[in-house]
Amino acid sequence: MSDFRKIDVDALIPDNILTKEDLIPDLPPVSEQDISSRAQLVRQTLQKGDFAGALQVALDNPPYGGTDSLKEVHLKTVVDILTSVKSNDITGVVQSLSAEQQNVLVKYLYKAMGSPIGQAHGNGGIMLSWFERTTAVTGQGPIVRFLSDRRTV
Repeated sequence: MSDFRKIDVDALIPDNILTKEDLIPDLPPVSEQDISSRAQLVRQTLQKGDFAGALQVALDNPPYGGTDSLKEVHLKTVVDILTSVKSNDITGVVQSLSAEQQNVLVKYLYKAMGSPIGQAHGNGGIMLSWFERTTAVTGQGPIVRFLSDRRTV
């Protein structure tokens, strides 16, 4: 009897090997003009005092297919929204989001907490407050979806 732990299963089916490129999902490209026009719309919505609407605009169709620099520009837009919402209004804003928008919000919260943009000027505490209130509303589902999703913001 042969020891099954010594069998090279990749040699049995050589065509079944995945490369790193195979794991990256096909995403539509995002242009700089798309990001800047969305940022302008977010600023206009913020000036009207509609924080939930501004966040919904920012979280709809995140720039998954954009370059890292475009993603950083959009992260700054999202952080600007999050820092302008009063602490007492966070739960209401999170509840006004759709389930997909809440999932994207968790992605941006994780990215902001690990980025200098999210940590600048004492924003780290604000991001933690948003994270706490978001998970109180949504549960742990968005966290699991963040960990398993290959699309990054």
